[in-house]
Amino acid sequence: MMDKRADKIALLANTAIYDSEAMQKYVDGAPHIKHAILRKLYSKLVVAIYDSAYKYNSTPKILDLGAGEGSVTLPFLELGARVTAVDISESQLTSLKAKCAKYADNFETYCGNVFDAIRLAQQSGKQYDVIVANSFLHHIPDYLSLIRLSIGILSPYGQFFSFQDPLRYDSVGLFGMKFSTIAYLSWRVFKGDVIGGLKRRIRRNRGIYLDNCPQDNAEYHVMRGGVDQEAIYELFKQSGFECEILRYFSTQSFIWQFMGTTLGIKNTFAIVASKAEQYSSAVK
Repeated sequence: MMDKRADKIALLANTAIYDSEAMQKYVDGAPHIKHAILRKLYSKLVVAIYDSAYKYNSTPKILDLGAGEGSVTLPFLELGARVTAVDISESQLTSLKAKCAKYADNFETYCGNVFDAIRLAQQSGKQYDVIVANSFLHHIPDYLSLIRLSIGILSPYGQFFSFQDPLRYDSVGLFGMKFSTIAYLSWRVFKGDVIGGLKRRIRRNRGIYLDNCPQDNAEYHVMRGGVDQEAIYELFKQSGFECEILRYFSTQSFIWQFMGTTLGIKNTFAIVASKAEQYSSAVK
């Protein structure tokens, strides 16, 4: 597990990266927002999770960790939930507040470290029906500790939902990894700072990690070979949850997305874990 120093470094790196980048650049690099096939999967999951929460609370309480541009926040508000959006980026939350203005009565934000937000909820006795980590766990050095803390503030029938994290690299397979790498590089070459990006990639492939490199800290998954979906699954099972891993293909380019999906490659995953009941595989 990473130490508190690593957590702090990654936190500062994420602040630098996501406060300085324009929102358009985020959307351009966020495959789950760009591609219709992934938006369809994502929407089905969000609706099914809301419906499950609604069985026990007519106004489900949602904690959106790393809310960013609000691809989770807004859909849950539109469905009728009460949402607390947490993000380290003040500019992202300011933009999100404007986007969600019509739902102000059911919406609040917390600007700061997600660990602090969860501990604050614990201290005040708050519970949430759904905790969401959308395209977020791979930014956190100690994501298992984050999940453990999150479990502690879930309601008796609570759910945990993560989406858009890279599968542990050694579980993707050689062909899948090579295909994913080529797909990424074919997109990345047109996005500027090509030489810098290439140097960082070569260095990381040699196992060299720099504390003072914001890109290294904001993209922790590159350094540790993806996110360990099996470790997350086991954590939930040991905590008494029903848990499902949904594997799919995701990349930035429309053409490569189509090819990877057609070939049946899986390089990305979502997790739905529930205290109440096993999540229906019908949403796949």
